[in-house]
Amino acid sequence: MYGKVMSACLQGIEGQTIEVEVDISSGLPQINLVGLPDSAIRESVERVRSSIKNCGYTFPMDRITVNLAPADLRKEGSSFDLAIAVGILITTGQVSMDSIMNTLFLGELALDGSLRPIPGVLSMAHAAKKLGIKRVCLPFANAPEAALIEGIEVCAITNLSHFKSWNKQSHHEFIFNGINYKGSEISTISAEEHSFVEDYADVNGQHQVKRAMMIAAAGMHNILLLCYIIMLFLQHFQLVIRFLK
Repeated sequence: MYGKVMSACLQGIEGQTIEVEVDISSGLPQINLVGLPDSAIRESVERVRSSIKNCGYTFPMDRITVNLAPADLRKEGSSFDLAIAVGILITTGQVSMDSIMNTLFLGELALDGSLRPIPGVLSMAHAAKKLGIKRVCLPFANAPEAALIEGIEVCAITNLSHFKSWNKQSHHEFIFNGINYKGSEISTISAEEHSFVEDYADVNGQHQVKRAMMIAAAGMHNILLLCYIIMLFLQHFQLVIRFLK
């Protein structure tokens, strides 16, 4: 039995889409992960196994091979947990293959099947859009970030058990609209008055760097600083962090 789902990981600061292939065959019960996974991905085997069982699904007692393609690209992080679990569920017929077409799956699984947020969702969602993927399914906590990418439908879920009723129509109840989700409220970023003891005016020189940091803080943009002198300036980066809060 064979199944395939789409996922993604970070390569530096860029998102990279990854095919998660699952093959289940007769043999001693075990899971083999191939495709240059790191330790966090290898440890996902037990997270996936426990979450599938604890959510009421049947975990296959067969030989399971999971391939992360392209195979020559090293993969890191815990973003593949959900994709591996969904891959096993569709391969065993517990989730419909048609219901997950053109969908990218991201998220780390807890042992009870709940989903934990992962870093780098914005870059991964952007990579999915460039590939022509129309939908991203991820942890609810990551939904506001993924929703910043136009043209991508964001399905926010909190538990693996949601796939019991998942099909082409029912997934619409999980679409994130930026305001609420099944009674849960998402707080929006608003301008508030802050008072700080420290101030950029106390930093001598580095005018270009200070301007870049203020622009990044004002627009909620990511910023990467590359320079030896910046190491001395990073001690004042806490000002930006406090501003963002």
